[in-house]
Amino acid sequence: MQRVVVTGIGMINSLGLTRDTSFKAIIEGKCGIKNITSFDTTDMPVKIAGEIDNFDPANVMDAREIKKADRFIQLALQSSKEAMEDSGILDFKDIDFDRFGTSSGSGIGGLGNIEKNSIACFEKGARRINPFFIPSALVNMLGGFVSIEYGLKGPTLASVTACAAGTHAIIEAYKTIALGGADAMLAIGAESAICPVGIGGFASMKALSTRNDSPQTASRPFDNDRDGFVMGEGAASLLLESYDIAKKRGANIYAELVGYGESGDANHITTPAPNGEGAFRAMKAAISMANTSIDYINAHGTSTKYNDLFESIAIKNVFGGKDNVPPISSTKGQIGHCLGAAGALEAAISILTIKHSVLPPTINQFTKDLECDLDYIPNTARDAKVECVMSNSFGFGGTNGVVIFRKV
Repeated sequence: MQRVVVTGIGMINSLGLTRDTSFKAIIEGKCGIKNITSFDTTDMPVKIAGEIDNFDPANVMDAREIKKADRFIQLALQSSKEAMEDSGILDFKDIDFDRFGTSSGSGIGGLGNIEKNSIACFEKGARRINPFFIPSALVNMLGGFVSIEYGLKGPTLASVTACAAGTHAIIEAYKTIALGGADAMLAIGAESAICPVGIGGFASMKALSTRNDSPQTASRPFDNDRDGFVMGEGAASLLLESYDIAKKRGANIYAELVGYGESGDANHITTPAPNGEGAFRAMKAAISMANTSIDYINAHGTSTKYNDLFESIAIKNVFGGKDNVPPISSTKGQIGHCLGAAGALEAAISILTIKHSVLPPTINQFTKDLECDLDYIPNTARDAKVECVMSNSFGFGGTNGVVIFRKV
């Protein structure tokens, strides 16, 4: 089995267009959630989201190609460009592009384009459908566009596992390298579903916060008065490669992926298994594989009643009681819940805590929930020595993914 390390990170979300600007804003406790401006929300029950401002896809795509790719793909190209440049791998003269692949993840894919083309078909007829509609909306086109951009001819994989998709993309990339199927894999999670049908669909489920009058305090993970999640958009990319090749080319190694866990709840299409039983098994498997202590947990922490409660219970059970649990935070209070991109974004944030020796806060901790009684790093970042981190992702349908990274 090959050891697998992270040598490049790219990130874009509502708090920044780059890895460093967004991480700095997260540590400062800033919030990227605001009133939606991309469409008219007059008749919408929810009017807030973690939208990305000032992103120009022309910075990562030829202007003639933009119409061929949904926004989630454009965001993926932005984060992938940053990760590739950060890794320096394209400067390595011995790179074998036949053994360099992609592993992408998204929960919904091109929902915005699906909505627009469905309206066009209904109102104007099938001849008005954009000829690029289908390839622009497919989840696997994340990896398709990126592999074409960089000439990556290794495995091109895709995970579509709701809010665990980004984490599963990382896990699949790890497996491919560890088992010798590739030397390097770019793992990508991306989502952009802030559109009328996306917001309206989740709102109809009563899953979203309705604090339209206070966007900055709407997402409240683990707070007693949480009333639902806030949707975000974004992308993150991790360049994973074999440890031996990374050392050979003198790469900067952020961390080694030392453990992962996957499980299914077999319980309910949206509600987590009671007491986080499925989450417990995924975390237990990851910790068993890593065989190391954990210094920080980036929780799934959605700001919904049952996720936050059941995740807290599961974490306590994994660690043998609340007194043994390391510090935890959920960064969804700041950038929203980015659905299929969440796992990749939160893995990137977790790895950066190792580099910068600081733990991000869980903002909007106003009223303590007596049942969520762990150290959630309330409101203010915390300096800490960090060598090993765990990131949790749990998705609709009861699909769970957990990854653990350790300083090399």
